[in-house]
Amino acid sequence: MAFDVISLGELLVEFVRKERDGVHTTPGTYLGPYPSGAPAITIDSCARLGLKTGFIGVVGNDDFGQLLIKRLASDGVDVSKIYIDENSMTGMAFVAYRVDGSRRFVFNLKFSASAKLSPDHIEVDYVGKSKVLHISGSTIFISKSSKEACEKAVTIAKQNNVLVTLDPNLRPELASLEESREALSFFISKSDVILVGEDELLKLFDTQYLNEAIQKLFDRGPKIVVVKRGKRGSMMVTRSGDVVEASAFTVKEVDPTGAGDVYNAAFIYGYLKGWGYRDILIFANAAGAVKVMKVGPMEGPESIDEISKIIREFKV
Repeated sequence: MAFDVISLGELLVEFVRKERDGVHTTPGTYLGPYPSGAPAITIDSCARLGLKTGFIGVVGNDDFGQLLIKRLASDGVDVSKIYIDENSMTGMAFVAYRVDGSRRFVFNLKFSASAKLSPDHIEVDYVGKSKVLHISGSTIFISKSSKEACEKAVTIAKQNNVLVTLDPNLRPELASLEESREALSFFISKSDVILVGEDELLKLFDTQYLNEAIQKLFDRGPKIVVVKRGKRGSMMVTRSGDVVEASAFTVKEVDPTGAGDVYNAAFIYGYLKGWGYRDILIFANAAGAVKVMKVGPMEGPESIDEISKIIREFKV
């Protein structure tokens, strides 16, 4: 079976602290469980936009695992390569927001079913016949075997001319900055498109200068670098020297978790459709704006129409 986009990695449910500036060390009210996992959010959003998608991952034999499988399947994702591990629990994350919008996570990912993802789960035909393979850095920080699974998938993709997109998705709760740099090295060198948050990019290369960080990425391999800048929109730079920027859409923020992953999906959609660079960025910015207005990390746009409505309202 051939897909437009496939991804692999963590599948988890998320619980969100109801009040702002709450801390996990004191009792409080949490909302959830919400389906989540960075690569899963991206692939689900791709499916909602109408792309043919598949996902490779592992869940536990529990209600949360069933919730995740049912959600992805209901949105059109092929779930035939999501495996159930009888000896592990499905991944979980607890999130508390600070007033400034920053987040505090508690994960069990390193001890969850997601950590059991391995190269044995990666099939040549499943990866090699797709158009795009999307990798999330958070997956490679979970366990040695999940990193090796991603490495195998990328190797197959490159052998079969599959476009590789990477979101470094740094997670200090899973790996230190030095560990992250080392783990990401192989993936940066093999990626065609890197979709990265501005703050993450500056941290990766220990610099205050965005242009310097972008050039250091190009020195390692990718053809396109997309920088997600939150309320300041996004920009795209190509190895050949094209620079395109698009402003953000000012909307009421309710829950920003997952916005970057939804952005990735919208970018991939526009790229596969052969749109102009600025049109792709506008579409992706609008998709992220739709997401932040909804509670739940996977609750992004339900269709292209929902994104188009935002664009029309702002008369972009």
